[in-house]
Parts: sequence; structure tokens; C-alpha cells
Amino acid sequence: MKLKNLIRSVLLVMPFFLCQCGFWGTGRGQYGQETDTLCEKDMIKNRGTLIAVTDCGLLNYSMYDGKPSGFQYELLRDLCNTLDLKLELRVNDNIDSCYKWLEKGDVDLLATGISSTKANKQRYLLSNPILLQRSVLVQRLPSKWHDMSTGDEVENQLLRSTLDLGGKTVYVPKGSGMVMQLQHLSDEIGDTIYVVEVDTLNTLELIQMVSDKEIDYTVAEEHIARAAAKTAGDIDIKLPVSFERPIVWALRNHNNDSTMLYAVNEWLDGFQQQKMRGAFYKYFKGEKNALATSNGIHIGRISDIDAEIKKVAADIGWDWRLLASLIYQESKFVPDLESGRGAYGLMQLMPVVMERYGVSYVSSAEEQIAAGGKLLQFLESALPESITDSIQKKLFVLASYNSGLGHVLDARRLAEKYGRDPDVWTDNVDYFMLNKSKPQYYKDSVCRNGYARGVETCNFVEDVVERYKHYQVLIQ
Repeated sequence: MKLKNLIRSVLLVMPFFLCQCGFWGTGRGQYGQETDTLCEKDMIKNRGTLIAVTDCGLLNYSMYDGKPSGFQYELLRDLCNTLDLKLELRVNDNIDSCYKWLEKGDVDLLATGISSTKANKQRYLLSNPILLQRSVLVQRLPSKWHDMSTGDEVENQLLRSTLDLGGKTVYVPKGSGMVMQLQHLSDEIGDTIYVVEVDTLNTLELIQMVSDKEIDYTVAEEHIARAAAKTAGDIDIKLPVSFERPIVWALRNHNNDSTMLYAVNEWLDGFQQQKMRGAFYKYFKGEKNALATSNGIHIGRISDIDAEIKKVAADIGWDWRLLASLIYQESKFVPDLESGRGAYGLMQLMPVVMERYGVSYVSSAEEQIAAGGKLLQFLESALPESITDSIQKKLFVLASYNSGLGHVLDARRLAEKYGRDPDVWTDNVDYFMLNKSKPQYYKDSVCRNGYARGVETCNFVEDVVERYKHYQVLIQ
């Protein structure tokens, strides 16, 4: 019996040992083609990117002050930095769809409020606990509760026992762990709790619906409910509806290959508790948590001038999210911003450009954006027709918007002279723009416009594009 147990143990750990030691390499068949012998961790390492999905919202992943933020985002970013991977983050508020993505292999990891249930353990590989949390009922405080004379008068109008949930209707995100919790609770109290699963809204939006008197009840993890309560002061979250349970990440179970799970848990073990507490406090606990201070993306929108941006973007044939990223980079959506160099407004146009396109210091947001759109069109039409790739052309336009067309054309001529492709910005022309502050380049005979702070232009293009990628994920 002992021998059988020993053999079984060796067989269980051998796949992981072989992968970790490099014995599972890029195995090749007789024709030199790669065969599917890489373990999960090595496949992800070879790809160089971890693909994760979380839910949208100010707490887990959004844009704040023009930069990506969120509790799950910060944790995933730290994991990827540790594993030397790039993070490709996707957003889906429908947990059922998230599970399907995971099972199909469309994503490597599901980073949201997953409970460590028996069913989940059978279907997925679950990480060590990220948090320990319980669920609470979110209900609305009585009308004019501020005017009530005693606390008891308020308490008497609220549900304070799970028995009181009998016959009540509770709204929860479709496929969430809250569904099973409420079904078990319904059995325990011997009465029906009517559960409505909503597949188009996340927990924060359902809490807002309670506050707005659109629904009476929802259930949320306590840390999310507490953060929301700091901004929606008319809700009550005191009634727990579950015991404390671990909140985990889920990874796909591919042939019981736990190599990536081991890497995630190893990172978790080494992740400083101070950093975890700091991130938790920042997004959920502090008086100035992400919900209380946010002026970032809300569901479905980027700024207060989205309509104006969309109209101009349609006129010039741009993705409105790319134009929004450019405007944020220039002005952070401040319509009367004036720079030390004299540039003005949402798109930081110089006075000569403002005059050319008929805008002034009292022009509306739409008029300012329209003028900037005309400048973008002019720059695009002035670039050589040999730049046929639409993505690369947009990069050239962004660079020209920042530094001026002349410097970009100089960088193209330098690229051609030194054997790079003048029609490709990435890893070609951008190199010479970056170095156009060096005499050996800006004094070159092919340069007609002299010195340029090329690093500013390259950073400008990179920042606009990086923010645009996040906008693409967050704003479908």
C-alpha cells in the first residue's frame, strides 16, 4: 500500500517537476513543427502576455486621472511585473461569460469576486485567498430617515434578520456566487427568496439602483458595499447573509496542469501584506476611496464632452476613443486651459492655428474640438501616400500634432538614410525622432527643421496610444 501511494505521488508531481526543470520544452515532431507539450506556465511565458478578465467599475478596473487603476488591476500588474509578463486585461460584467472565456482558453485568469465553492473547485484551479469576505444585504434607508427622532424608529423599518427576506425580491448579477448563497438561505429559512439575475449590470450599478429607488434589495460583498455606502449615504448594509469566505482568482483547469497556479500562489505568498492592505484601503476602506474621489470613467463614458468628441471623430473618420485620449493628453478635458507656450483649450491649439480654423478663447467645446479635428485632417493629408498602414499613419499624425509636421518628415528622411523603413513609425522612424535632440542627427544634411525634443514626442505618442487601449477595453 505504501509503495502504491508513493508511485501515485510521484506521478502527480512529475508533470510539474518536468515543466519547472525545463524537460517540457518546445517539443518538435519529425518535421520540426512545435507540438503541444508546453506546460501552462511556459505557454504563457512564451506568449509574453497574461490575459486576464475582471469586471468593469471604479473598484476593480477603470481610468482615474488618465491612468488605469483599480484593486484587481493593481494586483494583476504586480503579478505580471513579478513574472516579467505584459498584462492584457479584458472586461466583462457577465460572470457566466467570464467562466466561458476561461473554459475556452480565451483568458488565462479570472480576477473578480470568485468564491471558493465546491463547484468552482471542480471546474477550475483556484488561487489562495485574495481576501476573506462575507456578503451583506444592501437595502435603502427609510424615507426622511434623517428626521426620525430615534435610531429604533429607523431600525424598525429595516430588515434585520435573514428570516425577514422571505417573500422578498433580491437582484444580483447573473451567475454570481450570490445566487447560490440566496438559494441556500431560502432553504435554511424555509421561505422563498425571489432571486432576479441581471446579466447587464454589475454589483455597483445594482447598489446604485437601490439608492435610486429602482429596486429594493441587492446583495454585495461587504468591502464593495462599504465603499459604495460612503458615496450613497441612503443605503444600509448591516445585515450579513453569509459567513466569511475566501475570495479567490480562478485559472482554467487544462489537463490538471497547475504550473501557472503555483506561480500565482508563489507570488501571493511573497506579496507584501502592507501592499495588499494599502491597495485594499485605497479602493474600499478609506474616506477618500476610489468611489468617493473618482472623476474617472463611469460605465459607458469617458468625459462630460463625449457627445462633442464623438461628433467630431465621426466627421474626421477617427475612433472617438483615440480622439478622447488625445484630448485628455493635451488638456485633461479642461476647456479653458492655457499653457506657458500660449497653447489654449481642449486641444491646446496655438494662436495661429486658432485663427486659421476660426476659433477663439470663447469658443465652445465642440468648436474647439472641431478645429483640432481639422488640424488632424490636414496633418494626415500632408503625410506621404506611401504610408498605407492606417495604424502607422495615426501614429505619424499624433507625432506631427505634438512636434510639428516638419520634424516628423525630418525623422522619416533620417530613417530612409540609415536603412530603416520611413513609412513605419514603430521601431523605425520613432528611433530618429527620439534622437533628434542629438547634433549628429539634427545637424544631418537631410534635416531641414533642426533640433527637436524628440523624447517628448515619442512619450506623447506612447501615452496617447496606451490610454486609448484602456479606453477600448473599458468603452465597448
